[in-house]
Amino acid sequence: MLPVSGAAQVTTAYEEGIVEVVAERLPPLPLVVLVDSAGSVLLPVEHVTYYLGFVTSWDGSVFNVPTTGGGSARIDTASNTLTVGSSPVQLAPAEIVKHGPLLYLRASRVAELLEARIDIDFATLTVAITRDNLFPAQLRIVAEQRRAVVLARQRHLERGLDLQSAPYPSASGGAIVDWDIATYNIDPTRLTTIRTFTGAALFGGDLTGGLAVDAGYDAGDHIRDTTLRYHRVIPGGRYFTQFSVGDVHTTGLLTRFVRGAEFSNRPFLRSAELSEVLVQPDLPAGWEYEVFQGNQLLGYSDVGSFDPVSVPLRAGTTPVQVRMYGPAGEEVVTTLLYQTPVSLLQRDDIEYSIGGGECFFSCDAFAHADVRYGATSLFTVGGGIEVFRDSVGSRIRPYFVYSMASGVRATAELTYMPFELYSANVALFPRNGSRANLRGSISRPGFGPITLVSHNRMRWDAEGFWDETIERHGSRFSQLRFGASASGGLGDLDRWRVSSLGSFSRGFVEARYDHDNDVARAHLLSGRAAIYVPVRIRSRTLRPLINGAIGVGDNGVRLAETGLSIQPRTNAVITAGVQWQRGYSRPTLSLGYSARTGSVKSALRAVSSASGVASSSFRVSGSTAFARDGSVTTQPMARTGYAGLHGVVFVDQDADGVFSAGDETVSDAHIIVGSYRTATDENGRFRVWGMHPYEPVPVAIDSARTPDPSLITSRSGMVVRPTPNMARRFDIPLTRTRELIGTVTASPEVATVAGITIEITDLDAGTTVTTATFSDGLFYVSRIRPGRYRVSVSPASLDALGAGAEPQSMDVIIPATGDDLVVELPPVRLHR
Repeated sequence: MLPVSGAAQVTTAYEEGIVEVVAERLPPLPLVVLVDSAGSVLLPVEHVTYYLGFVTSWDGSVFNVPTTGGGSARIDTASNTLTVGSSPVQLAPAEIVKHGPLLYLRASRVAELLEARIDIDFATLTVAITRDNLFPAQLRIVAEQRRAVVLARQRHLERGLDLQSAPYPSASGGAIVDWDIATYNIDPTRLTTIRTFTGAALFGGDLTGGLAVDAGYDAGDHIRDTTLRYHRVIPGGRYFTQFSVGDVHTTGLLTRFVRGAEFSNRPFLRSAELSEVLVQPDLPAGWEYEVFQGNQLLGYSDVGSFDPVSVPLRAGTTPVQVRMYGPAGEEVVTTLLYQTPVSLLQRDDIEYSIGGGECFFSCDAFAHADVRYGATSLFTVGGGIEVFRDSVGSRIRPYFVYSMASGVRATAELTYMPFELYSANVALFPRNGSRANLRGSISRPGFGPITLVSHNRMRWDAEGFWDETIERHGSRFSQLRFGASASGGLGDLDRWRVSSLGSFSRGFVEARYDHDNDVARAHLLSGRAAIYVPVRIRSRTLRPLINGAIGVGDNGVRLAETGLSIQPRTNAVITAGVQWQRGYSRPTLSLGYSARTGSVKSALRAVSSASGVASSSFRVSGSTAFARDGSVTTQPMARTGYAGLHGVVFVDQDADGVFSAGDETVSDAHIIVGSYRTATDENGRFRVWGMHPYEPVPVAIDSARTPDPSLITSRSGMVVRPTPNMARRFDIPLTRTRELIGTVTASPEVATVAGITIEITDLDAGTTVTTATFSDGLFYVSRIRPGRYRVSVSPASLDALGAGAEPQSMDVIIPATGDDLVVELPPVRLHR
């Protein structure tokens, strides 16, 4: 430490004494203090600030200590003044002294300097220092403990949930039937449409066939449409990942429905990961930081090290949280939002698709080839060619596509097809909660917006909107949107619109103005509003939605309407509406009802039009999935092409991982399959349908909602790759966890046995969990999975106490079977 000049020298009026300085979470610090004849205690300022983690400095005769407000408190030893804030305070000679190389300050003045409270217990010779916010050293310990927990959890997940290593079986069997029946008139015998799709798993692929049949007096062709397609994905493929044959939708610039084939190396579900960006906060000296993405710790700065942290960039929005810790105990949390178009690829990735066949609409034959390349993490370039034949002849059309992002402020996508289509889409993100989007194109009919103009000329269209999220407490509106759009032929303005929308927790309000030169109603100013009105009936609270609209044109009011929507029970909705339009003698009345009952969804709608014609429609739909073992799953909205899972949750009594005689099933166990949740029935069985096939899905038990809290899955990480149109069997074995109990004792020269960190390492998985001892040295860990573990005292705790442990570590086996749920360890003794 630097010598101090200008301070008063110690006199015989002071006596030296040894006390123990304590602060929460920090090991005790023995210090030599000065005590005057009045009993006042003077503390060595530099030792105390170092103990609490402050980054201090000397500037000549001035000692600087950072404050939480971003400034610094100062002790001027030349003028014997203390400055905290803007006004210096003159120190009495008895409040500041120099003793050897150290500067001593009265305890009450040290409390002012550190914005803290200091309590002195002369009976125990203890000086306790506290304040509302943590001291820098405490903040670092909390951050390090949180990092240790987060990193241990991440290592556990990385080891236990290696998603991409999950195998994909080329299974066949199982089926799903998806159907609906619809009528379009009061008399269902006039026209009824029956549509059905049937899907099955074939060699790990999706085989789907469907048809629509019209029945009744007004039916034309009885079989209106037929479809047959086979789609296979090769998970993990690099150069070839999927193909489709039969009735397929092609990819590329424009999607077309053809009877043919397509091949590509595009992923079935595009990975969210694109590339990475480097985050390096520009911080003053003495500050540290951590970078989180969700609950994942991506990186942090060590003391004196400010290496940039690599952040995985995702398609769409990537939120990144930066926690910054200051030299005075400040903690600042900032969120960054990185924006990227969903069409961006990872750097140096190349994706292609090739396909074609006989067209169903707008052409006779069609073929295409499309290639995209990730030039950088924020720029993707691509292009392709379309070849098609129609009644006019054969044509070849090349095109080019560019996708780019600036990071947190803007994204853009540009498309260029010579003489046919020029389009741009730009999104701006000026700040958190705000977004602007601008889109425009010049195109021939068939590429751009729908228009009533029949001539074959190039047209243009443009639109833009601004979204603003209001986060102020008590604000009436939660989100505002302002938009405008326009279109026309080159050199002409055919129509335009401006609108505004305000949404809030109980509804929305919208106003817009339309100007259209192509139809008779050239001007229309309209407004629309909707609001939820809570209504309490007996013990239930209903929230009917009341909506209304009005439109004013050149000759006054042109239309008015109002409606009501109410949900009498969870799976049912009733709607009613009235609409009036100028020129009609009566209003249009409508009444609707939709409900889901068991495995069937139904919808009924009746309309009495303004012209006096009454009509109705009725639709009923459902689906049934058949597993290979004969079990059946019925759902109202399951569809072909998706996948399911079914199985048994059981207590694995013999620890063989297989459901067999003697194993006990578990009812009402809550299961998490990816984003889906379900629960077992009274026989311990569960069924899930609607998952995306081919992609790895984690499977877990919600331990907080398991009837027996001591049960846990036998395997730490369960992953499955679903097969399309198949409900795969997936049994979940559970095992009983144990409680690990131990005690830490100490020889007399060791200060304490409280707060000692104990590390429990899973020798098979390589993960570590920690716990702390109580005041009597006791520690315990609950819900320990069966396996081999090593228990030891944390080296950091031993270093802080200057002690060793005997034994240094203990190996213990947690059994998978048996009735004893507690495993007790022999005591660990600390010594110097």
